[in-house]
Amino acid sequence: MGSPPMKKLLLLFLALASLVRAAEPAATETRWRDLPAWRLTDGRTEAVVVPQLGGRVVVYGLVGGTNWMWTGEPGAERKNPPLYWGGDKTYLGPHSNWALVQDTMWPPPSPDFTPCEVVTPPKGLLSTLGSPWPGSGARIRRDYAFGRDGELVITHSIAPIPGSRETGALWTVAQTVPADRFLVPLAAQSPYTGGYFRFGFEKAPGFPAATALSRTLLQLKPVVGSGFKLGAHPAKPALASLKDGHAFIQRSDAQDGQYPEGLPGAGLTVEVYHHDLPGPGEYIELEQLSALRRLDQGITLVTRWNVQTLPSGSPEEQQKAVERWLGE
Repeated sequence: MGSPPMKKLLLLFLALASLVRAAEPAATETRWRDLPAWRLTDGRTEAVVVPQLGGRVVVYGLVGGTNWMWTGEPGAERKNPPLYWGGDKTYLGPHSNWALVQDTMWPPPSPDFTPCEVVTPPKGLLSTLGSPWPGSGARIRRDYAFGRDGELVITHSIAPIPGSRETGALWTVAQTVPADRFLVPLAAQSPYTGGYFRFGFEKAPGFPAATALSRTLLQLKPVVGSGFKLGAHPAKPALASLKDGHAFIQRSDAQDGQYPEGLPGAGLTVEVYHHDLPGPGEYIELEQLSALRRLDQGITLVTRWNVQTLPSGSPEEQQKAVERWLGE
C-alpha cells in the first residue's frame, strides 16, 4: 500500500495534475442572451463568441471579473436589421475606402451581423468564417486560441482571391466599456503633431484630456458626452484600457508594408474612438489595422489580448508596468 508520506505525495501529485487538466484551454457550447455561443477559457480568462452575430467576441475578461466588451442594450441584437454594434469584430478596410467600394460609409455591411460558419480549426479552439464581403467576395476568418498567461490570440485572415486587384486592410474593432483612462504608445519619430493623428470630427465638449506621460506614451481621459477619434503608428501596435485596478492590453503583430489612414506615407497601426452618447450608449473602440495588401495575396492580422492586475504601488510604478506589457 505504501507509506503514509508516499500516499500524501501521490495525492498531492494527483491534485496538481487535476489542476493542470482543468487549466487546459477548452471550448464549450453555451448561450448568450439566448443566442447560440461558444465559451473559450483557459481557467484564468474567458471569452464568449457568438457565430450568429458575425463571430464577434461579446465577453472577455478574467473569469468572474469585469467584462471588457461593451454589448449595448439587451434585445438590440435581435432587431431586424440588427441595430447592434457591440463586441469585437473584423472588417475589410480601411474605412476611408468604403465610400469607393461600399453602398454607404455606415453602418457596416451584412458580414458585420449575419451568421457565420463555425469551421474546423487547424489549431486552437474555434474558427469562424464570415459571409462574403460585398464587392470583393472576401470572407473573413477568425481563429481563436489561448497563448501564455491567459492571452487570447485571434488570427484574422482573408484567403487569397485569385485575379483580384483590389487593395485592402484588415480592421479590427473592439467596442469596450468606459474606463478610467486609456494609454496609447507613440512612435519615437512621427510626422504627427504630438505623435498622434486627429481625425477632426470631435463633438462637444471636445477633445479629451490628452497627456504625454513620456515621449512615447499618451494618456487619454475621455469626457462623458464627448466624441473623438485619434490614431498612432507605434512600431509595436498596442493599446491599454485601465479600470478597477486592472489593465486590458490589446496588441497586434507588427507588419512590413504601408499602413492605411492618417497622413500619406505614414499610416496608422492603432486607433481609438470614443462614442459620444452618455450612459449605456458610451463606449470606447480599440482598433487595430493590418498593412495594406492586394486581395490576391491574402491578408492576415494577429491580435493578442490580456488582462493584467495593476501593481498596488505609485502611479509611476503602474505606468512602467503597463509600458512593459504594451511592449512585450
